[in-house]
Amino acid sequence: MKVRVCLIMFFVFVMSLPVSAQVVYQVCMGDTLTGIAEKYLPCSMIYTRAELVDEIRRVNDLSSDDLSIGDKLLIPVRSNEPLVSERINRPDAFAAKGVYISKWSAGGSGISGVADRLVSLDANTIVFDAKDVTGWLSFRSPIPLAFSPGARYEPAITDVPRLISLLHLKGIHVVARVCVFKDMLMAGEMPHWRIQNDWLNPADPEVQAYMLALIRQMVDLGVDEIQLDYFRYPADDDTSTGIAETTRSEVIAGFLGRIHDITSSRGVLLSLDVFGIVIWKSDKDILVIGQDISMLKDHLEIISPMLYPSHFSKGFAGIENPADEPAYFVSRGITKLNAIVGDSVLMRPWLQAFPLHVSGPMSEFIRLQISAAQDSGASGWLLWSPGNRYDAAYKAMEARDDDMSVPLSPHSRLLSAPHSDRRNRESSICLNHCQNACNIK
Repeated sequence: MKVRVCLIMFFVFVMSLPVSAQVVYQVCMGDTLTGIAEKYLPCSMIYTRAELVDEIRRVNDLSSDDLSIGDKLLIPVRSNEPLVSERINRPDAFAAKGVYISKWSAGGSGISGVADRLVSLDANTIVFDAKDVTGWLSFRSPIPLAFSPGARYEPAITDVPRLISLLHLKGIHVVARVCVFKDMLMAGEMPHWRIQNDWLNPADPEVQAYMLALIRQMVDLGVDEIQLDYFRYPADDDTSTGIAETTRSEVIAGFLGRIHDITSSRGVLLSLDVFGIVIWKSDKDILVIGQDISMLKDHLEIISPMLYPSHFSKGFAGIENPADEPAYFVSRGITKLNAIVGDSVLMRPWLQAFPLHVSGPMSEFIRLQISAAQDSGASGWLLWSPGNRYDAAYKAMEARDDDMSVPLSPHSRLLSAPHSDRRNRESSICLNHCQNACNIK
């Protein structure tokens, strides 16, 4: 009976709350701080149970976790209703500016601080791992086990809809990153799905059915956008698909169209990460990995080229260390991409926020990339740091309003050089280097 009375008090106090308030909770037999936090967490602006426990300790000046029956505790809440995730409708020209966050960071307490810092710097987007190259989902789902009884994993995020709701309340555009065909889990559990090592066969109907089921679930979670990564064949020097008279580009484009049918019907944006190499239109590489932008652009809202200066080969375009010329490579990549896609999709590049081959200050290196992206007509930008280390990026964002002009280097005249001259000097990109360095995508 005492427990029932306490629960009634809980609901009576909560039902009449303003948008932001504290409620008074009277401790009952068997109560713990963790249990009390669990009850109130759905109505709180605090993300994790552990954080709410800490906040209850703070507002009540508790020196220990020992509770006595009848004690009254102040509990910080936001609403008299559990937070509900509602997708934010963005205008067509929405410029997303933000950072990548791993699944483990997204599941921890630090995500709220990242969101607050971004908003304070006039940024607005977090891309979190919904499914990374391990094949593990960041959330609990029955779908992997439905396809393979051995497909078990440890989810990093306890409550994705709650995460999305909290980020939306802060004004954050929430993007779920999905590594599609590089999937270590399913490549191991379902060897007949595998095309090479950790890569699944994009043409396999079972693989496609699995991915479509995951996409539908992610749409149901309430994300604003789904971003596809590793949406290609491996760089295996092969061009076969196992299907007569069907190219790899046709397989990739056809499947992308099926995904877009799902996302567009629900008002969810669809974006695609592509290698910088495909912008330079190497026919061999397009035939191998299957990313032909001219075939993909009609099934997307956004395309995100990975224009990391450090990933261009030494000596590319006559530049000894491409990381010494970040503005050039970002500007050149966006200009070339625009020539392919025109106004059919938004261009939002991934920029380098990790120190590989960078010889000068990281904050200036990042600032120059952001400036180049904006000056070249990109619709926003995203920063990639595998370890989610963004102190230098924050410093760059703080500085960008003061001086966002990009000083032209001697190499910038290549932008206006004759096509044949540029083509001779922009001869190659090291594709394997793009995948191997520092666990970078």
